[in-house]
Amino acid sequence: MGIIDLWQDEVFSAVNSLVKNAKLSFVSNNCIIDAQNGILVHLIPLINKFNPEDLIALQNKYQNENKQIIHLWEDIWLNKKNQVLIRFKSLFSQNIGFHARKTKIVDLTINDSKVFLESNHLQGYVKAKYAFGLADKSEIIAVATFSDARPMKLKGNDYLSAELVRFASKDGVTVVGGLSKLIKHFSKQIQVNDIMSYADKDWSLGKGYEKLNFLQTAETEPLYFYVNAENLHRYTPHRLPKDILLSFKAQNNLNLDEYLKELNYIKVFNTGNLKYHLYL
Repeated sequence: MGIIDLWQDEVFSAVNSLVKNAKLSFVSNNCIIDAQNGILVHLIPLINKFNPEDLIALQNKYQNENKQIIHLWEDIWLNKKNQVLIRFKSLFSQNIGFHARKTKIVDLTINDSKVFLESNHLQGYVKAKYAFGLADKSEIIAVATFSDARPMKLKGNDYLSAELVRFASKDGVTVVGGLSKLIKHFSKQIQVNDIMSYADKDWSLGKGYEKLNFLQTAETEPLYFYVNAENLHRYTPHRLPKDILLSFKAQNNLNLDEYLKELNYIKVFNTGNLKYHLYL
């Protein structure tokens, strides 16, 4: 067995506290937690020799064994520990079930949805046009955000599509039928022909979408990110700090990877996304 880092030991302790009898081992230099329920967690240090194809091959290997492997990067754990634990509770069936029929749909301000999603969604808040919540009495226990309707000329002159941007439930709660209820509400408010969304392959096999009759329509290529080694903030290339982008464009000697490496940024990646459509 290899030597594990402190953060990896911390994740293992967290998983073991939720499921008991979890096992940690090194499989071909991959540090993997087997949660003993068909779910494995691959603990990826920022400094590694992996490429996207390695991680995709690992996903395919375990999927062929009817198992799911989660790719958890070091910076995600250290920066989003609470949100990772929320996701673990859901994956390991540790949440309390609450039926959506007992909730009331409420319109949310962008700020209210942002606060909820930053606390309860692993990827936080991103810009959206519409936000709806499910309330148990006065408490919001689930939130979904949607884009505006967008014309899809290739599908017809009057064809409109919208994106389900984010969905999250309160920590420790699974709202049974919650997403379905919010999608139905949105589709009554905004007339569209379909709703599309993405499942992050690092964390999902897309089964939740398939249960709601979404169809997988595409699979995206892996995306690359840059992590600031000092504060562990993760950036897509086009959302790097403006001063860094300006200084990079002002020089002609280094490509972006080389330039950011000198500034102590680490290049990382994911395994892509599964794209889904719900045709209405």
